[in-house]
Amino acid sequence: MVDDQPFARRVAYRILSEAGYRVLEAEDGEEALGALHLTGGRVDLLIIDVVMPGLDGVALAGRVWEQWPDKRVLFMSAHAAEVLAEHGLAYLDVPFLAKPFTRDEALAKVREALERRQKTRQGSGRQSDSD
Repeated sequence: MVDDQPFARRVAYRILSEAGYRVLEAEDGEEALGALHLTGGRVDLLIIDVVMPGLDGVALAGRVWEQWPDKRVLFMSAHAAEVLAEHGLAYLDVPFLAKPFTRDEALAKVREALERRQKTRQGSGRQSDSD
């Protein structure tokens, strides 16, 4: 869970941990990359805020995908579509969670993102455009 806003991280942490997920938190992109390296990349899903100071969410995802191309990402943001497009999100085919979100919305998007990963593993190793 990568978000520069402590309250947003705590809300997501509580929702996910109460649903049985093990959650690691990072305040920014650099901290998230450090955590990924410490775990050897053994993280099933990165939930990343799109707009953050320093390394924004799309740039972070790009760096993650350079090293772990099959890593699943769920982007989230409270910003308008125009701001997200400025950060490059308009061109990525990944699940998106709008903030603020409900417990059910968050868990549904996490399931969607994890299912996409399972489809990738069961298929040829690459995600098709139809996923």
